[in-house]
Amino acid sequence: MQELRIDEMEVITVGDENFTHSMTAVFDITGRVREEAVLGILLTSFVIVLLGLGMVSFTKDVHNLVIVPIEHMIRLVHEISENPLGKDLSLKVDDNKKHKDDGMETTLLIRTISKIAGLMRVGFGEAGADIIGKNLNITHGADAMNLLGTGRKIDSIFGFCDVRQFTDTTECLQEEVMLFVNRIAHILHSIVVQCDGAANKNIGDAFLLTWKVNNNSSNGDGGTEDDNNQQCAASAHNYAADKALYSFVKTMVEMSRHEDFLCNFSPRALAELYERMPGYKCRIGCGLHFGWAIEGAIGSSKKIDASYISPHVNMSESLEGATKDYGVSILMSEPFYNLLSSEAAAGCRQVDSIKKQEGDDVVITNLYTYDVDLSIDFSLRDEDKKRAKRKKKKEGVRKKVLGSNHRKTQFSLFEDDKTASDDRRRMSYLPNNNAGNHEDGDGLGKLPSIKTSNDFPNVWNTDEDIIQATAHFTDELRHSYETALNAFLADDYEHAKIFFNDVLDASDGKDGPSRFLLSKIDRMKA
Repeated sequence: MQELRIDEMEVITVGDENFTHSMTAVFDITGRVREEAVLGILLTSFVIVLLGLGMVSFTKDVHNLVIVPIEHMIRLVHEISENPLGKDLSLKVDDNKKHKDDGMETTLLIRTISKIAGLMRVGFGEAGADIIGKNLNITHGADAMNLLGTGRKIDSIFGFCDVRQFTDTTECLQEEVMLFVNRIAHILHSIVVQCDGAANKNIGDAFLLTWKVNNNSSNGDGGTEDDNNQQCAASAHNYAADKALYSFVKTMVEMSRHEDFLCNFSPRALAELYERMPGYKCRIGCGLHFGWAIEGAIGSSKKIDASYISPHVNMSESLEGATKDYGVSILMSEPFYNLLSSEAAAGCRQVDSIKKQEGDDVVITNLYTYDVDLSIDFSLRDEDKKRAKRKKKKEGVRKKVLGSNHRKTQFSLFEDDKTASDDRRRMSYLPNNNAGNHEDGDGLGKLPSIKTSNDFPNVWNTDEDIIQATAHFTDELRHSYETALNAFLADDYEHAKIFFNDVLDASDGKDGPSRFLLSKIDRMKA
């Protein structure tokens, strides 16, 4: 008994009512105590294991749903700050987890940050990349932002293009003019980005595009290169000038090819458009210039625009405005022309020589154009021709089955009515005249897929569209115009008129520069 602990003994006392006589018994309950101890140990162990498993499970969920997404958000912000224009971000929501994580706050935050990054990339553009990166790297102050600092001097090619007859088009299309402008922008921006350019400003009917040039490969002040080194100058800056010119030429071709896409409006808008401008075709004019500019933010803390300030930017706009006078689609300055490869320059011609004020000096600079014939039907390529051939074959089978006296629809009536105008037939053939259709392209309709070649400078001799568009203006015509221009610049107006008229006769009166300079000669003689 002495070896037992108090917990291992159970004492029971029995006595009479007055406890005069009593009996006490001591029982050994060691077995029961040991059993209870074992059960207590098991219960404690079970609770520990249960808490451990719960903690592991909770930690895993916290890691997957909180810590990992937060780390991804931080990495995403760092990637955006280092490369604001980068599209290939490392963080993307997996398709397998897309539905599983829908509704999770962290998933919504990640998607929101990704969308904000996309909006900043589209809103600020290439000119605002430094602004985005600099402000995302500011860590002090919750609302600290540095938007309106000093600018940065860069050398760039500036391209300015303007939609022809836009005022009349706007009055006809009314609210549908937004579809019209955005469809043009889709074609233009798609080609420019593929040619290593960047869209900067969208000013209603006008667009400003840029191609930055390495400072080490240019003279920065808009000066000229030696003609003998033209090919070296072109390759030194990765054919930026070739890409800029090719972008605009290709845009004009694709706009002609996708005329139905651009002018896919409601019947009311189309009727007003073709009534005011019969035979309307969507056309643009382009100006290209090379020079320096200051890149930075313009505005205030209420609203800023990331853009460029420079007389060279204004020069590209002035060149575009002059295209209407010279009757051409593209005008290029001499500094830009000197950056072209010999393959691209072979298709260019000097149209005039003008005086330009640079500070206190008057500089004579040449103007060039790239002759493009947009009256050619670019709409039918090889695959389109095959499709049209199959359609014609099916139509022949249908006529055999139905006979020649089948009921004619509105479309077949237009087909047989030889007096119906081309515009009226074209309005009926448009694939989708309902301008409110938002099934594809954010309401723009089915967006055309446009691919360009990056085989510079060989693209000028291999691209079928370029070859077809430039075939009308031969080297002989180019030589005749050069002779006329030299006579004009030498004030030999009589001989200049003879050669200008020769060029007009050979081009069926369509050569705009010849007509402009002839009218200029007549004004000077008057």
